[in-house]
Amino acid sequence: MTPHAPARPWYCRDDVVDEYKTTLQEDDEKLPMLKALKIIRAIVVNVGLIAGWIYALYLGGDPTVITVFALAVVGAYNGLELGDYLALLQAYNEIQTESDTDD
Repeated sequence: MTPHAPARPWYCRDDVVDEYKTTLQEDDEKLPMLKALKIIRAIVVNVGLIAGWIYALYLGGDPTVITVFALAVVGAYNGLELGDYLALLQAYNEIQTESDTDD
């Protein structure tokens, strides 16, 4: 029999959650460090995307097309980042639940 896998929300990919669990357990990574790195990465990418958006408008591009495209890209990227962040939190919660049941 296979061990019972915990029920996960639909927005958390199993492979990503399992990878974070491995990282948090075996590599002894600390949750605050991983969260900080994710936040810094998101800020850097968002600033770069917004700078490209403003630069394209400065060069005289069509504001309607550029704005729709830029909002779509920024929204899609932030959606992916949010999903990744939620997978990290799910992995951390599963580790905490496992350690609570072991005690």
